[in-house]
Amino acid sequence: MPDRAVGTGTLTRPAEAETRPGPGSTSGSAEARPRRARGRAVSLWFAGVGAVAYCSWPLAFLVNRSLAGSALASSFESRSEPFAWLFILLDCVAGLCIAVVCARELRPRVGGALAVVLLAYAAFGAATAVDAVVPLDCGSVSAQACAGQLWPITPDDVLTGTAVFALFVAAVTVLVQAVRRAREVPSRVPVIMMLILAGWSVSGLVVLAANTSGSLAAVCQYAFLTLTAILSFLVARGATGAIGATRFTDA
Repeated sequence: MPDRAVGTGTLTRPAEAETRPGPGSTSGSAEARPRRARGRAVSLWFAGVGAVAYCSWPLAFLVNRSLAGSALASSFESRSEPFAWLFILLDCVAGLCIAVVCARELRPRVGGALAVVLLAYAAFGAATAVDAVVPLDCGSVSAQACAGQLWPITPDDVLTGTAVFALFVAAVTVLVQAVRRAREVPSRVPVIMMLILAGWSVSGLVVLAANTSGSLAAVCQYAFLTLTAILSFLVARGATGAIGATRFTDA
């Protein structure tokens, strides 16, 4: 209510507290936004390099034509194959780049869905790198047949399964957040991720159903690896908040 001034017949409005931030208080926030944008761009560059390094199978058509197109991608890392070191190195680079992204984005106050995404994404990168350095020991069996057999289960199989499952958890978490956010801000991100996940799942199931290192299984695994690389980059974009529709409420 207005107060009556002492000794006058006029009504005066009380002094209101200043609620608008002054120039000094807004400059910090204004300066922080470009820094966050630059940091996000750096993280996405690492994520992009990691995705490209992970999808190394096309190089086989240049350095290992005897297996390219007819063998699973795991065969290229067999120690007896030419340029196996190159495919191993690229998988290690992919894992390292993913580790850099997670280290940059994990903060002390990060929690909830964003923490799940980053930890699962980190597990995917770690399993990918460790899987690369674990020798694919085929013994007397050819690398082409060795990579396609489902039994006995090898450490390579366990690590590959761990990497795929971790990425699946991260991608589904990002997808759920994207669907929630899309209710407020229309976006095509959920549809794109659903299509990629569908193709990813189908190609993986075809590889398992074929249970062979023939051309069908090989082509489907190449498609699977390509979609995995794309999916890993989309997960990184969601984790860094680069996609408006996948902003996490606790980020």
